[in-house]
Parts: sequence; C-alpha cells; structure tokens
Amino acid sequence: MVSLSETTLIDVATRVVGDYLGLKAHESFLLVTDEGVDHEVSRALVEAAQVVGSDPTHAWIPSRATSGDDPPPAVAAAMAAVDVCLCVASRSIYHTRAAGAAKAAGTRGCFNGPASLDAWTKGAMTADFWEIRIVAERLADRLRRAQWMRVTSPAGSDVTCCTGSREPKGWYTGIVRNPGEVTALPGGEVSFPPLEGTAQGVIVFEKVVTDLGLISEPITIRVEDGLAVAIEGGDDARRLRDLIDGVPFATNIGELGIGLNPVARIGADITETKKRHGTAHMALGDSAGGYGGTVDSPVHLDGMLFDVTISADGEVIVEEGRLLL
Repeated sequence: MVSLSETTLIDVATRVVGDYLGLKAHESFLLVTDEGVDHEVSRALVEAAQVVGSDPTHAWIPSRATSGDDPPPAVAAAMAAVDVCLCVASRSIYHTRAAGAAKAAGTRGCFNGPASLDAWTKGAMTADFWEIRIVAERLADRLRRAQWMRVTSPAGSDVTCCTGSREPKGWYTGIVRNPGEVTALPGGEVSFPPLEGTAQGVIVFEKVVTDLGLISEPITIRVEDGLAVAIEGGDDARRLRDLIDGVPFATNIGELGIGLNPVARIGADITETKKRHGTAHMALGDSAGGYGGTVDSPVHLDGMLFDVTISADGEVIVEEGRLLL
C-alpha cells in the first residue's frame, strides 16, 4: 500500500479535489465546512479547486447538533445545484436529506470528511485510495451475492442481518467520477443498510462512537427485529440513550460497514477510525438519504467493533480482523 504520509496538506487536498473527485475547470464546485473545521484545511481545498481552473464557492455553517442534521436550506439548495460538492464538517452531512437530494439531482461528491488538519496530513487520508478501491470492489462483489450476514467480536457482538440485495457501494472508496456518485472521506470502507426489520442479536460498541467520541467502557445494544430495544452499560450508554431519546426512528439498525484502509488510525475521530482495515461499524438511525435504505431519521450514529469475524451466507470473509478476500 502506497502511503503519502510525507506530503503536505496542499498535496493531499490536490489529490482529493483533482484526482479523487476529478474536478474540471468548467465544473461548479461547492465546499461546505462548519465551525469545527481547521481553517488551513478549508483554505487548501479552495486553493486546490482554483488550481484546476474552477471558480469555487465556500459555504461555512454552524456545527449541527448531531451528525445527520441537515445544513441550512440555502446550503442544501446549493449542494443540489453544483457539479461537485465536498462537505468537510465536525458533524457529518452524509446521512441528510440535503445529501440525498444532491445525489438525486446529479451532484457528485463527498458529503463527509475529517475536520482536523492532523487528519488530512497523517493516517488514513495519506493512503492511496485507488489501491484501496481494488480491494473494495472484491469485497463489494462478494456482498452483492450475499443474503445473510453475521458479525461477531470478542467483546460480545453477535448479530445477524439480511442484505436485502442492496448495493454495497463501498462509498466508491473516496473516488467519484460520474454524476450522482457520492462518497465519504477518508476512503476505505464497504457498507450497506441492512434490510429493515431483519437485524437480530447483540451489538457491542467499543472505543469510539459518533458524537460521543472515545468511550470509557463498551456499550451493549440488544437488537430485535431491526431495532435497538435496550442500550446498556455505564455513563457512555446513558449518553447514547440521551442522544437518541425522542428522535424519530433513531433505534433503527441503519448500517453495517467493513473498514479497508491499512493506515487508518484508531482514535477519538470515528470518521477515520471506522475506515481501519479489518474493523466493522454499525449504526443507529438513518438508512435513507440516498444510501439505499428506507428509514429517514435525523441521526446516524456509528459505533466501532474490533477484531471482528464476519460471515456472508456462512462463508467467513473477515476472520478476527483479517480480510480473507
């Protein structure tokens, strides 16, 4: 795996905008950031768009309350009006109505990216996403032929779900070139929304959860008929219950993702952690917004699973954190 770890911020920004997003001079480009994004990152991305000859627009918004909250209506409209859109925010914009509408309108782009300067110059963002895509396509091809998945972990996860023959896009592993293609940064996962009502068992979130950051002890989620029916543990479990309390459809099991990025670091930022090769993540809440599911929720909260073993129709495809394909 080629690493770009010695390159500068503008080098990585140029690869993202010019190579992975394929921005051309004649195309309109929108960068959306929030108050949690390092200013150096925003400046480098605008500069990278200018280098290819585009006339970029930069929209700055206040941070949303939770990941999955929509941006302001004017920004949502702009996302659907441009050729290419890149969202870099401390609260993910990917699982939003705005992102789904932009995709449907033909916008291509990335609707989630890391907020910190460190995350753009070290770790997962320095990997070669084209190399990762080769592996991702192999995994996606296997998942296209699967009906039932089982995920277990040493921490106690043991959950099954039906794929519903949904397309495992692999988020295009950070690379999009055609109208309506969307992705998330850093590149490095294959995921899909389980068929509603089919997930059964126990999911144990470890180390880091969306909008909670690092957690001090595991969170055990008991799942019946596609819904989280109990969230158990210590203070972090209470914080998660508080995040979803009263939120429509927030107990839906909305995603199973498998990480593929070999240089992704494990830390407080789940945007990077969930791309770590051989990990899995599962999500509570939204599965719609152009993602392939039918549940529309204001939240989409990922939690990490480590050293996982994953089976597709009984065939082990990940064994104790090692991809076998």
